[in-house]
Amino acid sequence: MPGEWDGTADAYAASFAHLCAGTIEPLLDAIERPDYGTLLDVGTGPGSLARAAAARGWRVEAGDAEPSMVALAASLGGGIRYRQATLPHLPHADGAFDAVTANFVVNHTHDPRAALAELARVARRTVAITIWPRRRTELNGLWSGIVRDAGAVSPPGTTLSPELDFDRSGPGLAAALTEAGLHDVVGRTLEWDFAIAADDLWAGVAGGAGTIGTTYRANDDGIRRGIRSAYRIRTGDLTGADGLLHFPAAALLAVGEKGES
Repeated sequence: MPGEWDGTADAYAASFAHLCAGTIEPLLDAIERPDYGTLLDVGTGPGSLARAAAARGWRVEAGDAEPSMVALAASLGGGIRYRQATLPHLPHADGAFDAVTANFVVNHTHDPRAALAELARVARRTVAITIWPRRRTELNGLWSGIVRDAGAVSPPGTTLSPELDFDRSGPGLAAALTEAGLHDVVGRTLEWDFAIAADDLWAGVAGGAGTIGTTYRANDDGIRRGIRSAYRIRTGDLTGADGLLHFPAAALLAVGEKGES
């Protein structure tokens, strides 16, 4: 969403990028092929998926709407061309890439159906995406509890109209990809353990990353101190014997094909 991620690259890379990295290898496994060809990673963030794809043999280009993400990703190397690019208007020709990936990107757009159509437009063979399903998670519960404890006010969310949105379920995602012009769509649910040090997760909050970071930035210093205090108390109770926080995570993965079925 425009503005939500402004200047948050370092904070995101230290925190929520580790959560989103849980789907990278399964996503790349799903599009594995002997002749890797060209791959475009849309909404690349700090470039974690792009670098993993390049390491497998893909010839990778990547883009992100947020300039700080592009700068950070480019600084980490990997032989990848990065540029600023925003869905649903990508600066690429029709069918420019053998594969197009979007890891937790479509769920941040104001017009998901148009975003999916654009991913399909620039793909020659395959589109693979992940999204968060519409369900409450333990991590969501942590954030809502902290906001409540601190008396913080969350900025209003964005409600998409039915003609723009789609059902955030496996069948709903498959139907949306089919509507975007893809065929032989295959989807599944991915589950993994998100493990992170409390200080690293807090870096995302304090740096303004994600919805909780946006809430943190939207409140005054007194409320921010309250958020920090509530975070320490709640995560202290959740820290495991290994010194890390552990949250069960789940995502929807879908892969569709372009061209003749």
